[in-house]
Amino acid sequence: MFRYPTPTLAAEAGYAIAGDRFAILLGSGVAEGVIARLWNAAAADTAVLEDVLSVLVAGGIHDLPDFAVAEFPDDDADAVRVAVRGAAIVETSDRTRVSGADARTWIETALAGAVGIRLALGSGRTGGDLLPLGLGVTRADELSWGRPFPAGREPDADVTPAAAGEAPRGTAAPVTVAIPTVAPAPSAAPARGEEIDVLQTISVDRSLFARPFDDDEELELPDFLREDERPAAVADAPDDRTLFGSRRGSAATAYALRLPGGRSVPLDRPVVLGRSPRPARHPGARIEPVPSPRKEISGTHLEAVLDGDTLVVRDLDSTNGTIVRPPTGAAALLRGGAASRVPLGTELDLGDGVTAVFDTAGPLTAG
Repeated sequence: MFRYPTPTLAAEAGYAIAGDRFAILLGSGVAEGVIARLWNAAAADTAVLEDVLSVLVAGGIHDLPDFAVAEFPDDDADAVRVAVRGAAIVETSDRTRVSGADARTWIETALAGAVGIRLALGSGRTGGDLLPLGLGVTRADELSWGRPFPAGREPDADVTPAAAGEAPRGTAAPVTVAIPTVAPAPSAAPARGEEIDVLQTISVDRSLFARPFDDDEELELPDFLREDERPAAVADAPDDRTLFGSRRGSAATAYALRLPGGRSVPLDRPVVLGRSPRPARHPGARIEPVPSPRKEISGTHLEAVLDGDTLVVRDLDSTNGTIVRPPTGAAALLRGGAASRVPLGTELDLGDGVTAVFDTAGPLTAG
């Protein structure tokens, strides 16, 4: 059961969201549109912590609100995953506390054996009774779940969620996550009776037309295979094979990444973006350093590889990940070494105001 204390001034309180598998608490400065999107994301049957984080970071890493999120596992034996930022805290009934006060982005960890969890903004409850809350949204600065906390008991000192070999405290610990692939919408089927250009280029082998015939029989060939009636323009075509080009005859399209300041990076080979990528670790790739005064972008952050007319982007185990905004559909957070295929027009938000847009190439100014 969820419980929350009635805020003294509801209009100035944060937002508490109670779902089947999530408890979410947000600061008061969050737009109502974000609250609705968070509720929809948390209510999905297949939702995971990364889906909730994708909604929170959709406006940019630098505009994150204070928040606390707890994802409850399907199996009670598994740990509760939590993410905390800013003035928000998460406490458990077994005297464990996680604070987001020192994080540049958010603190993320897993709490095993928790039978009661309390999410709070700032110091949390200042008095008053705890009211029950079903599944839904209310204005509150605190949200509790599970076994009630003993009255007057203070939790132990803050825990440090990062163990040896993990990300240091104050950063978001990398998590392996499968990001849904964003693919271009399929083109509409042609109407009945409409002419269909099945192939861009076809090849006709004359041997396919061969059949046994008598020496005195005159073989009737199609007009385009008659040696004496071929136009002069194709007189030099190979004897054994005739090629017919596409009626469209369009040249191959060149693609690029558009960076801030009008810089355009060609996608003729893999591109690696980051604060200070090392060329030796990415042989054959185009290395593109990008500025990050607040260090929201990792040293080696993202790889982009052209595949036909789509782009495959792969997180290079960056700390904060990349917000992927396709031209249609919802934004998603790419991180933990995950990869995604994105269509033309997709914007990649690396942090610190640096974006890269997958576009057709014009005059190229890459360094």
